Amino acid sequence: MQSNEIKVTSFRVSQEVKENIQRLTEQRQLSTNQLFEELITLADKKSPDPLTLEENAALEAALNQVLALFHERATRLEVQQNEHERISSRYKKTVQDLEQSVILESEQLKEEYELQVSTHEAEIAQLQDQMDRLLAEKQVAHDTLETERASFKEELKHHKRAIFNLEGDLKKLEDERTQLNRQNQSLMDVVDDLKARTRRSDQLEEENQKLHLEVQLLRREKEVFENRMNEQIELAVLRERNHRPDNI
Repeated sequence: MQSNEIKVTSFRVSQEVKENIQRLTEQRQLSTNQLFEELITLADKKSPDPLTLEENAALEAALNQVLALFHERATRLEVQQNEHERISSRYKKTVQDLEQSVILESEQLKEEYELQVSTHEAEIAQLQDQMDRLLAEKQVAHDTLETERASFKEELKHHKRAIFNLEGDLKKLEDERTQLNRQNQSLMDVVDDLKARTRRSDQLEEENQKLHLEVQLLRREKEVFENRMNEQIELAVLRERNHRPDNI
């Protein structure tokens, strides 16, 4: 592709004109009228260069290149314009849909708000009635509490006196319990002694029974012995009688 740079060093024009043409060409901001004005400026020079025809051809080629760039830019701008219009149309459609949705939702919210306000007003009225009733009940409860508090103070005094008397009675009972404990301990000692004596008596009774059995055994043995002695005496007497002569 031919370079966008335009060589104008052969023209006998001022350096400012050269730089201006070069700058406009590089920035693609050189319009057709500006290019014609530059060409007319160059044509009005009193001493044209012998290579004017060649340079004019070069400028014409540069002009054609600039025109091509202008057409390309115009095409691109047209495409961008169409895209912008499409996006704008889509944006408008979206905005319209959103506005319609917002309107519908706003109406719905307004209805819901009015319904909630009505409901809240009814609830507030009900709560106000409840509050009035609770305040009346609170006043009644307060009066009852004051009455019960005064009665409680009197009962408290009575209970304090009763507690004081009970403490005195408790002290007496403690003393009596201490005395009863001492008596109980004495009785326990006596019981222990009686238990010891009872055990001793049981032992003596057991020994007495043993002795009684032994005495009975001895009596039986004595009776048996006496019976044997009597039998032997009787036998001896009989034998003695039998040994005596009949004629004596």
